[in-house]
Amino acid sequence: MSSEAEKWRNCPRDHLARSTELPWYHEKFESKLQPPFCRLLQEWSGIAPGDIVPHIYQVVGSLEFLEPQSLTDIQREKAWEVFPWPCIGQFAFIEQGLLHHPNYFRITQRLTINTPAHRFLDLGTCLGQDIRTLLHDGASPSTIYGADLIPAFRDVGYALFKDSDRLDPSHFIIGDIFSEADKLATTRGTWDIVHISNFLHLFSFADQEAASKNILKLLKRVPGSTIIGTQMGSLVAEHFKLKPPMCEPGEDKTVYRHNKETLKALFEKAANELGIKAVVWSDYDEANMRGPAGQFFAGDNARRISFVVDFI
Repeated sequence: MSSEAEKWRNCPRDHLARSTELPWYHEKFESKLQPPFCRLLQEWSGIAPGDIVPHIYQVVGSLEFLEPQSLTDIQREKAWEVFPWPCIGQFAFIEQGLLHHPNYFRITQRLTINTPAHRFLDLGTCLGQDIRTLLHDGASPSTIYGADLIPAFRDVGYALFKDSDRLDPSHFIIGDIFSEADKLATTRGTWDIVHISNFLHLFSFADQEAASKNILKLLKRVPGSTIIGTQMGSLVAEHFKLKPPMCEPGEDKTVYRHNKETLKALFEKAANELGIKAVVWSDYDEANMRGPAGQFFAGDNARRISFVVDFI
């Protein structure tokens, strides 16, 4: 998996994945912008209400493969140039996925009331929007961490949220969930809560089995340790054959789309094989369905699935 990740991290500027003609590349995001994200940028980042929309465009705009004409052009290109994930093209980070999870209030209580505070890891943190949401809601910066495969997303997050002076770089871990020897792997057994959002659906079924075990290994082996997350899934669980640009032309590559039952079974099996007693809950997030861009990947049956894994 590391070689696969390296391939995509170094995809050339003329790669089809960077095209602004793709179905998940959205020119506008204003229809998605909700009051909670505006409050976050105003109160956490100190951005005036009238500056919020241009600020987001400036920091997380498109890469047009043109010579930049100004500093603003350079800033607009940051996130798309770092890596053209569909979630960047769709401005999905402004949706604050963790905030809308049915267990969000329970998680914030654990992070703000407990003494000592619980350690929280946002796995696949991307721009770190969920980290900032927790911090804005009262979590201690000393206990909140993010991990991602792509180092440059940390700096884009700093530019977006204007908080490099408040959030230490050491709280962003560069790591691969499939590695047995990187910095992320050295933190195994130290986390109280691990959050994963829009992560597992990137992989084949076999890789998801391996990843789910390694995610469980990150947690402390004590009752109350928790995985909380939301994943792209489907009403019908199935192997899904990817199309270019999510694979190279002629490459035979599949990922697995879970339904709520098979996602629950995935973590139950992983916990059982590791000798961990856990209760797993999963259900469709009917209030936040995938739109046409998501259907490119999973068809009309596409759904978001929220889930929780609690050690008992």
